[in-house]
Amino acid sequence: MKNVSVIKNPIAYFLIALIAIPLFITPSNAQETATALPPALQEESMEKLASDLDPDQVNALADLVTLLQEGADAKNASNGAATDGRSFIEQLQSAVGAFGAMIAGHFQNLPALVTGIVSGIAALFAGSVAGPVHILLGSIALLLVTGYAAEFLFNRLVIKKREQIQSQQPESLFQTVKTVSIRAGLDLGGLIIFAIVVMIVGRLAIFDPMTRSFAFQAVFWIVLLPRVIAALLRFALAPQRSELRLVSANDTTAKSLYRSFTSLFAFVGVSFFVRDVMLATGADVGETYRFFIGFGVNAWLVAVLWKSRHGLTNIILGDDDEPTSGLERMARFWPYFSMVFIVFNWLLVQITSSMGIDALTAGRSLGVIALVVFAPFLDTMVRGIVSHIVPPMQGEGPVAEAAHMQTRQSYVRIARVALLAFLILTVGRIYGLNLLALGGDGGSDVARNSVIFLLILAAGYLAWEITNLWVSRQLAKDSPPQAAQDEESEMGGAGKSRLATILPLVRVVLQVTIVTLTVLLGLSQLGVNITPLLAGAGVVGLAVGFGAQTLVSDVVAGIFFLMDDAFRMGEFINTGGAQGTIEKISIRSMQLRGTKGAVHVVPYGQISNLTNLSRDWVIMKLKFTIPFDTDQEKVRKIFKKIGQEIMEMEEYKDDMLAPFKGQGVADVDDVGIVVRGKFTTKPGKQFGVRREIYKRVQKAFEENGIQFARKEVRVQLPENTKLDDSEKEAIAAAAAEAAAPKPAPRT
Repeated sequence: MKNVSVIKNPIAYFLIALIAIPLFITPSNAQETATALPPALQEESMEKLASDLDPDQVNALADLVTLLQEGADAKNASNGAATDGRSFIEQLQSAVGAFGAMIAGHFQNLPALVTGIVSGIAALFAGSVAGPVHILLGSIALLLVTGYAAEFLFNRLVIKKREQIQSQQPESLFQTVKTVSIRAGLDLGGLIIFAIVVMIVGRLAIFDPMTRSFAFQAVFWIVLLPRVIAALLRFALAPQRSELRLVSANDTTAKSLYRSFTSLFAFVGVSFFVRDVMLATGADVGETYRFFIGFGVNAWLVAVLWKSRHGLTNIILGDDDEPTSGLERMARFWPYFSMVFIVFNWLLVQITSSMGIDALTAGRSLGVIALVVFAPFLDTMVRGIVSHIVPPMQGEGPVAEAAHMQTRQSYVRIARVALLAFLILTVGRIYGLNLLALGGDGGSDVARNSVIFLLILAAGYLAWEITNLWVSRQLAKDSPPQAAQDEESEMGGAGKSRLATILPLVRVVLQVTIVTLTVLLGLSQLGVNITPLLAGAGVVGLAVGFGAQTLVSDVVAGIFFLMDDAFRMGEFINTGGAQGTIEKISIRSMQLRGTKGAVHVVPYGQISNLTNLSRDWVIMKLKFTIPFDTDQEKVRKIFKKIGQEIMEMEEYKDDMLAPFKGQGVADVDDVGIVVRGKFTTKPGKQFGVRREIYKRVQKAFEENGIQFARKEVRVQLPENTKLDDSEKEAIAAAAAEAAAPKPAPRT
């Protein structure tokens, strides 16, 4: 509290009492007290009395008055809070009643509005508003003639450029955007020349200020405004040239939207001009006029959207051959949402106006409607731009295609977040609210924390998308194209790279980390104490570590397997208890696809030894049984020739690492001689080569008179032995029984 000096002059006490008493009386008594003051206590008398005080006493008096004023303000605030202590239902009923009274008042003022419009137009033609009407009409004609003449000269100067645009057939989106941008620049350039010349001629040739003002308003509101809107609509819709259309709309929709919105703004321009005429005549129906004009504009917008709802759906879908289900739902839903939003926004503006709140004016409301209604068009534009800035697909095969598609979707999502942030900030600006300033030191704590919380969420989402983009691009580069699997393949081929194996796990770890940090930082910014959460997470982790030792063992074993590069995605391995091609790797286990199609889930901790059958190269050895009297050197040359032929085949030459060649005698049995050959290929390619070798060996043996040895029983009989049919059948049955394989003995 400030120190107050002692005031000894009795006049000072009288002044203090005179100033302080009105600060503590109720508003109903304040007026009575003010009117009861004697006429001698006026401002001049007060100044004369204050002149009798010394400077210290004046300063003390000012300090005391400040304290009294602060106390009175606090009392008034408490009284206002007490009088406003109504329930929500009562406040709602009051707002609805005020809204109904406002609507009824506007309809009651409708006859006066019509009278005001008629009288204003009559006064305009009578010459009492903007001077003689023939001078006004002549001034408007002069402005239009000179403006159009200047625009015509400008168009003659750029006629070659317009002819070039007229004959140009763009082949890409970039060329289309470039062409329509140049055309829009030429259109707007002509309109700017038109406006400049109109301003210059009007100021030089029209001497009466009122006539000049209304001539300007007529030209700019009724002529220039619709033409500017038409130029902007031609930029996006190109109603007469579908090849220059930036949105996916048919001719009917494009022409309908072009005519409807151009006509709407022509109506708006005429309404503004009539409003200015009414204001000049002093008609006191401004609120009623704005009410009915606003109602007409909003009704017009709803009618346009309803008529073009199917075309708007096609515009939102764009040129996507396979749109997502979410995009399809939004495309069907958005026209109806826009119509409902227009109605809601109009009601909100009227209700707030009836309550005396001026934040939602008609102009701001129209700006918000434009942003909301045309947001899908901006989204379509964003998707079109993204399709041209997304990097080309790296690698080949389904993995690369999926990664490219995911990259494109990530770009679209990031662009949509940026577009949404732009729309929110723009809407805030329209309503006079700087959302970015709320996060500064000047904003309130609640607003600042809320803005920072949203920024944390945006940063977390951006980190999530960047992680997806990086992992997808690396997977596309490091994943080879998926080749068709050999029909006789019994095991997988070469696996993916080590990076392609580890990256999916890295993505999961990074995403979990991003989500955790984002949630914790967001809760902390909202005022939530995250220390108990961290402590609880530590206790839970410790409990899981003690209670699930097998899980911890699996995770640790998997980490070391990956560090040792023991296996990769797509490789064929044998874990001792199961074998198959690795299809999926998680933090705790792997999934193997067996040769018969079964899926084996193998925890890392249960793998005692691991055999990788797809690493680097594969050696396949083939055995052939030939009769005892076969020339082995001849067989060796046949094998060598077959190996050279296969090495030269386009189908196998890139997969063969060592040619097929003979290895001599491998075994001798009771049927014949077993010879062996071998070859080396890339993993998974050995089965096709084996099939080709079998086919060529059989053909070469037939050409060289070599037969494969078969198990046979020879029966030697004395010479000149004659057998009848029954004896021959008995001997054949005995031979077949002797040649048949013996069953395994039972244990």
